Amino acid sequence: MTIFEQVKSAIDMRTVTEGYGLEISHGGMALCPFHNERTPSAKIYPDALHCFGCGTHVDVISFTQKMFGLDKPIDAVKKLNDDYALNIEIGKAPTAEEVSEYQKRVQEKREYEEWEKQAWRTLNDYLCLMREWGEYAPASPEEKCDERFVYSLHHLDYAEYLCLEFINYNKAGRLSMKNIVAEIADFQKELRADF
Repeated sequence: MTIFEQVKSAIDMRTVTEGYGLEISHGGMALCPFHNERTPSAKIYPDALHCFGCGTHVDVISFTQKMFGLDKPIDAVKKLNDDYALNIEIGKAPTAEEVSEYQKRVQEKREYEEWEKQAWRTLNDYLCLMREWGEYAPASPEEKCDERFVYSLHHLDYAEYLCLEFINYNKAGRLSMKNIVAEIADFQKELRADF
């Protein structure tokens, strides 16, 4: 594994672009730093930035090189290594153990990111469901209450709280919610099975 591959596997595009000053929307869009524009046309992917306005397509290394006007890709590698404390020894080939460790970190990072996306989807769907069920309120005091309405009365605040906490938590905090997310996912699965 080359040092270029080590850097690319150690840090993602969003971390680098945000770290170097880009403001990224929830949809992953940002103002392109390589041409003047008023509306964001640069899409941030996990391993690249692609601008639909000027056509620039860069990975973390070429982004850093272009952003700071560095002469060579190795200069960008050194900057990323220093700025993000990647602890990559430049000029020395990694051992098999180090390569294995990098690959393990990359795999763990991907697994966490996949879980994080799924967890957010689960919590957000739960909140939407509670809001939807709140609309089953009886039209009059004589009308029998729908069980879904009663359930939403007891769980809407909780669903909002979980979503807010998930947004505000860091990685460790989000992982601490793993059991709660699993319980809600099971609840949603049972609902789907009933219909």
